[in-house]
Amino acid sequence: MADLTRDEREKFNSAIHCPICEKSFAFDDTRVRDHCHLTGWYRRPAHANCNLNYKDSYTIPIVFHNLSGYDSHFIIKELANNTDLRNFRFC
Repeated sequence: MADLTRDEREKFNSAIHCPICEKSFAFDDTRVRDHCHLTGWYRRPAHANCNLNYKDSYTIPIVFHNLSGYDSHFIIKELANNTDLRNFRFC
């Protein structure tokens, strides 16, 4: 997983509820850093059990195949040139 930014660390430390189950964090709850397993980017704080049982059911994998003979390489080049990939929703 990628290191958290200062803002992400502050939000993680100050979180009072789990966004997955919407319940408050108790003093003895194990709070974990939920992250995307494709990109490694941090998503949110969560209860350990909520994070383990969470299923990302709305993710649609997109696979590029056999693009060398088509004009699709312009799309791939543009994606590669984009410097702010956090605007894309990978997970």
